[in-house]
Amino acid sequence: MYGKYSEDELIEAYTTMMDYSGKVESEILNEIEHRGGLEKFLQSMQQKEVNKKESDRILNEIIRFNKEGNDLETIKKIISSEIWTKQHLDAFVENRYIRHQFYLNDKSIDKEVVTKSILGVIVSSLAGTSIWAFSMLFLKFVFFPILIVVYFVSYFIIKGFTGKTRNNGVVFIASFVSTIISFLVGFFILNKYF
Repeated sequence: MYGKYSEDELIEAYTTMMDYSGKVESEILNEIEHRGGLEKFLQSMQQKEVNKKESDRILNEIIRFNKEGNDLETIKKIISSEIWTKQHLDAFVENRYIRHQFYLNDKSIDKEVVTKSILGVIVSSLAGTSIWAFSMLFLKFVFFPILIVVYFVSYFIIKGFTGKTRNNGVVFIASFVSTIISFLVGFFILNKYF
């Protein structure tokens, strides 16, 4: 059974059993022995834990140095590791720095994002109203789960206009507002004309 487990899955199963019962099933122990023995397995677990702590430490340093206004090259020069090679450290720092920059950019709110979100609300409200009204017209009853589709259509239209994800507060609110507008206008149209 455990033969198909990856090393991480086997570690997870082992630690879960140890945490809850203090014992490990013989099948897991047999698989561990088959993969090189308990000592090697425990060393691998320990190394993974050390790497996790090191990556968390370095990530916190990247965020701190980034907040201080340092660029990528400066951060690479400042951060060091006694555990990782320089090549591994630089690749990790670069990857996490780029991800953090993307995250910060995605969350940033300026006049352009607000303007494009308003334009997106107008367009997505028209699309959402059409979807909502046609669903009620064809189904002959109110099917509220369609509002989920309306929300996602609104979100993707607004995301297309702004280039930002729902992590951005304006995009999230605009998508929600567009869904509400679509809901209300769709009901109004059906009540007034049908």
